[in-house]
Amino acid sequence: MTDLAMLTMGCEYQPLVNAQTGTIYGYEALARFVTPNNNPIAPNQVFDRLHHHPALLTQVELAAKQLQIAHSNPNLALFVNLDPHAVDLENLPLFIHEFVTHRHLTVEIIENTCVNDAQKSEKLVTQLHLSQINTALDDIGAPHAMLSLALMSQVSCLKFDMSWLNQLACSQQRYLIQSLVQYGKFAGKLTILEGIETAKQLNTAQELGIDLVQGFLFKTDFVTAKPRIALKQLIKAHDNTETIIG
Repeated sequence: MTDLAMLTMGCEYQPLVNAQTGTIYGYEALARFVTPNNNPIAPNQVFDRLHHHPALLTQVELAAKQLQIAHSNPNLALFVNLDPHAVDLENLPLFIHEFVTHRHLTVEIIENTCVNDAQKSEKLVTQLHLSQINTALDDIGAPHAMLSLALMSQVSCLKFDMSWLNQLACSQQRYLIQSLVQYGKFAGKLTILEGIETAKQLNTAQELGIDLVQGFLFKTDFVTAKPRIALKQLIKAHDNTETIIG
């Protein structure tokens, strides 16, 4: 068992690559956590725990965005994830204050798992657009997700989950993603496909007309930010320190 307070948080930048030209369009910034022995902890384990403590979730999420923006390339597009459960009308200005410091920033909103999440995300996207901040709908088509058409119409970028790559042998699934990509083009939205690991998958993305691709095929271009933040700086002292499985 590893105490949350013993973890440090860093950042990894994964390239978003033009599917047709192979050039780097920008990067997605992802939170990374390690133990004192430098062993990685899956981010979802950390954030699953933090969801039980909304105030702390907000602190960690804000610190992550500050780190990710501060050490990014200001001349390239930067995509950052934002959990709608970490943001409300009171603390949203703190996040927007950070977001507007990067000229080419897009905020990725995690895909919905219930109607309440969809409504929360729609309100968040509306507020971000009022501050002229681009948004993307993340994880479209993921097994756990439901699709909000209202939310899809608002965002400026559609980001398709890697699970599509295992479904394209089915003609209905292929037609569905083709239709969504065509909708994106018609509506002037950027399209991204995650999970590209092979040249064959890249070729599939090209055939679908996807704008940008992301995945381990481009691992040599991954960048890790050296600075880290100790979570104990963000956690108030408690007699019963929260733990997660290491």
